[in-house]
Amino acid sequence: MSKLIEQKQEAARPAIGALRAFGPEAAQFFVVSLWASTFVVTKAAFAEVSPLAFAFVRFALMTVLAFGVLALRGRGRLQPIRRADLPRFVAAGLTGYTLYQLGFVLGLDRTSPFSSSLLIAMVPFFTMVFLALRGERTTRYAWVGLAVGLAGVVVFLVDKRGSPGSLVGDALSLGAAVSFALYGLVNRPLVRAYPPETYTAYALLAGTIPLLAIATPAALAQPWGAISFWGWVGIIYMVVLPVYVAYMLWNWAIARRGAATASTFSLLVPILSGILSVLLFAEQFGPAKLLGAACVLAGLLIVRLPAKPARRADAEAAATSHQTI
Repeated sequence: MSKLIEQKQEAARPAIGALRAFGPEAAQFFVVSLWASTFVVTKAAFAEVSPLAFAFVRFALMTVLAFGVLALRGRGRLQPIRRADLPRFVAAGLTGYTLYQLGFVLGLDRTSPFSSSLLIAMVPFFTMVFLALRGERTTRYAWVGLAVGLAGVVVFLVDKRGSPGSLVGDALSLGAAVSFALYGLVNRPLVRAYPPETYTAYALLAGTIPLLAIATPAALAQPWGAISFWGWVGIIYMVVLPVYVAYMLWNWAIARRGAATASTFSLLVPILSGILSVLLFAEQFGPAKLLGAACVLAGLLIVRLPAKPARRADAEAAATSHQTI
């Protein structure tokens, strides 16, 4: 019996070694694939559900799920939050959920999945600017990255001249990125003071209440019975996989590889989204569009590379905050 146990342990060692060697990278790639898919899955859902009705049902279900997870972790009890933190939870909810989601769904409805994912990926640029306005030191390389990225956005948008509807969608997507950058700054004290499932649930509730109020007319006008089986599969997918499953895997990988590596992996989101958009929506990529997108991604890479140890907490918050997609 002892020999049999030793043989089983010996056989399991290569698998354990492979998990330790490549598991975090595999998990990160799987997560960014999930995040990239949100743009095409949501865009496809708009064929059956209006954007605001989609946001209504998704966030109603997400709030129930978030508090269910919180109650499960607390063995039936919800962890309370301090009254002094209520204004910050409200601000986090408004920026990270209400305004961000309005920009996301209304922008995606008017532009392509790739354009939406690329412009929303500019969150680090806006975060850097906000930090600089607050007096925090910004490296010269970061400003170079910002200049390269902004030049890419100009080239990218110039390629869309003559498509006013698409430009409106792009503007809304940029607004979503600005809102999410503000969220990343607002929630920093909450990330340090509360467990992830606690601040996520309460910030989600704070953002969902005004979002549901805005989306209620669209939800009432939506013929829910006409949604197909695959339409509901897409909605449930958006509630569970890109949020909680991705969140757990992402944090597991961060604990083993650090936030800097995770942050670099997230640059794959618009690339994978573009590939999916070509395959599923036959999106066209001309030279100007490709050049602009390449400059944006290069700028983001330059901004992320010279991260300072003093900003490690900010990097951790930014690397884990993609759960709100």
